[in-house]
Amino acid sequence: MAVRLAVFCISFGVLGYEILLMRLLSIVQWHHFAYMIISLALLGFGASGTFICLLQRPLLQRFYHAFTISALLFGIALGLSFGITRYIPLNPLEILWDARQWFYLLLTYLALFVPFFFGGACLSLAFLQFKEKIHQIYMFDLLGAGLGALGMVLLLFALHPVDCLKVLPITGFFAAGLAMTATRRSRHVLCGLFIVLCGLGFPLVQPADWSTLRVSQYKGLSMALKVPGARIVTERFSPLGWIAVVESPVIPFRHAPGMSLNCDTEPPMQVGVFVDG
Repeated sequence: MAVRLAVFCISFGVLGYEILLMRLLSIVQWHHFAYMIISLALLGFGASGTFICLLQRPLLQRFYHAFTISALLFGIALGLSFGITRYIPLNPLEILWDARQWFYLLLTYLALFVPFFFGGACLSLAFLQFKEKIHQIYMFDLLGAGLGALGMVLLLFALHPVDCLKVLPITGFFAAGLAMTATRRSRHVLCGLFIVLCGLGFPLVQPADWSTLRVSQYKGLSMALKVPGARIVTERFSPLGWIAVVESPVIPFRHAPGMSLNCDTEPPMQVGVFVDG
């Protein structure tokens, strides 16, 4: 049962990560880049399946260790991969005339691909190790995937997308802890509990600057915040979008379409409302 629950956690984390990446990429870049997540997931699962196939015998001989390490790396990668992309100067608008952007795009792909690789490795190992119970493993896989997608949509109503990114890695640590306890050895059980505790504390060690989204400099929100004194006064978030309200007291917003040139009164104080930047 422990391995089945671990498979559930991995599938929950993988699908939740897909949904969350679509939301995050829609904010920091544009919604067009959210579609690349499906290809990223397929690439990660395909690469991990090939890797497991080539090293099937030694990995299955040490199944619990291999599964635990893969799940642990899956959890760590969930917490780090998107943050690493902050340091990659990718600007898709320059990709037609700046050859370096192709390299930056490749680096971004590789950074975001890692969690899918380790998540796929866990599932492949479980399917190969428990062939006689594959129907049960597959049931927990599908159940985790379905609830992971639904759970992330619901979570986005309650938490900022960046905060969701801090919560999601716990699924990998829980899966690793469950796999360790499956052997029922006291030493492994203690190790599994320690891994779970590390997962609960993992969000605390992430860099502080990762708590904000680095929106593309060519989006309206980034341009508005460059005005002296401009600041975000309130935010709202949901699976449908991230709304930021910007106040600019020094150089105020002015939007009055249809206003007569003969009007001798100033427009009232206004704020700027931006959806996904």
